[in-house]
Amino acid sequence: MMRPLMLVALIGLTGCHSDWRARAVEDAESIVREQVKDPSAQFTRVQFTGDAQTGQTCGYVVRKTADGGEVSTRFIVFIDGGAGQNPFMDDPSMPYPTNKDDFELNWHDQCVSLGYNG
Repeated sequence: MMRPLMLVALIGLTGCHSDWRARAVEDAESIVREQVKDPSAQFTRVQFTGDAQTGQTCGYVVRKTADGGEVSTRFIVFIDGGAGQNPFMDDPSMPYPTNKDDFELNWHDQCVSLGYNG
């Protein structure tokens, strides 16, 4: 009788662990959709790196352009708000970064070096 209860408890703990990550990704996608002003924007290669206090969601957003085309853009959304500069986008038309080298440094340090492999 004790084993099934133990298994249920472990499943519950595992579920709780993944819930905050899924919520962080959902929140990040919502923030990016707002920034690009495209509610139908699609996301690819999205991964969460780091932890619940200082982690970030990294990935690509595919959005429509003014001429009807599509563009794929990398983004980083920090779970703690990133000093109010969320999202960081690899797109010169976005408010941040003003310098592509800044984005590359953040992408490497905050995504790739923490396990992003998208």
